[in-house]
Amino acid sequence: MATITPEAAELTALISSIKQKDPGMGVKKVLAEIQAQQPTWLVSEKRVKKMMGEAGIAMARPEAEMDLDPSVPISHIDTDVDVSALTNGQVKARMINKVIGKGLFAAQDLPKGKIIFTEFPFIYFPPMKRYNMVVKGEACGLCARTIKNGHLLVCECPSCGGRIKYCTKACRQTSWDSSHRFECSGLNPALKEYINYCVAENWNAGMGALRCYERILIANETSPQELASVLKHFDAFATVSQEERQRKETSWDMMGDQCREIWEKALELLIKGCQYPLKVTGKNGVSVLTKPLPDHLKDSLFSMDTYLKIVGRYNINNQDGGLYLLHSSLNHACVPNAIIDHPGAGTNYGVSVRLARDIKRDEQLQITYCDPRWKRETRQQYLRTEYLFTCKCKRCTGSDDNLSDEMMQALGFGQQ
Repeated sequence: MATITPEAAELTALISSIKQKDPGMGVKKVLAEIQAQQPTWLVSEKRVKKMMGEAGIAMARPEAEMDLDPSVPISHIDTDVDVSALTNGQVKARMINKVIGKGLFAAQDLPKGKIIFTEFPFIYFPPMKRYNMVVKGEACGLCARTIKNGHLLVCECPSCGGRIKYCTKACRQTSWDSSHRFECSGLNPALKEYINYCVAENWNAGMGALRCYERILIANETSPQELASVLKHFDAFATVSQEERQRKETSWDMMGDQCREIWEKALELLIKGCQYPLKVTGKNGVSVLTKPLPDHLKDSLFSMDTYLKIVGRYNINNQDGGLYLLHSSLNHACVPNAIIDHPGAGTNYGVSVRLARDIKRDEQLQITYCDPRWKRETRQQYLRTEYLFTCKCKRCTGSDDNLSDEMMQALGFGQQ
């Protein structure tokens, strides 16, 4: 049997796919799986280890951590995200441990009120109320900002019959490049059943998961290098199965079967809407997607296990509908030192991170995942249910559960 040495991008894409399916695999098991899937490839254990290191793909967990609760989200640093460049050298990323995962830390002393970075989402799906405006042509198909009829910058998707509108041509192009070329009803009508099902269930995470799939499928159409990059970005987000998340809820015993029925029906409709090749051509003369998925991704990407991890990943990482490559590294504190703002007028598309107080060099930057005005018991219950951890910050473990007037003002709540 003739052997070949795979290109780096091709090998990285396969490793990412294998690790996405089973994050606990070590180098030896990953190599064995590569050899099983690609018997003609000539790949050494040393090269696999090197590629995993260069790509920032997590190694197997140490034995001492192998008994972690499977509902503990796993994340790692995305080495393709240049944190220093995006923050003008003000911030650095660091792995804390396997339970907490990654975090962002000040690279220098920083003053209160400073905006340390602004970021647009890698994945975005607006609140369902806004999405309903989008499909009526009343809000932008990308950022969901209200459309002003007659505005000179307003444009539309030529394949939707004018149904989906955009507030600018830039929004239309970004939407096309990340999702709409696949989601457009004029180009891929088979996907309408999945979308209608999610809308009927008022299921934002189902649509968020679709946007994740679209990003992967469009990257596959672009190049092996783009696919490897997108998979690497997704792999770095905190990831946990949606089923593991919902098992923590007290209603799981009663609602578990109903949830599984929803997931099974949704995945069935998603697969139906993602059949290859999609050869429908729209009015703009551009076909949707025609390049089949690589063999190593074709089966695993549409498994129930992967689907639930993508849904879980969206739920646990999204900030008002958006998944952000840098923002996703911010951890929680019940007395946060950083605040999330949405800088765009009339839209949640995009975030900026502003400091609530002075920060010392090497201090971790932390936001709040809940309403900091809540009492300890309410915060703890919410964080355990939604984010699967028990907060052990000073406010939660100390005797004083109140926020100072200064912090209340910094957070925009005024005085207590």
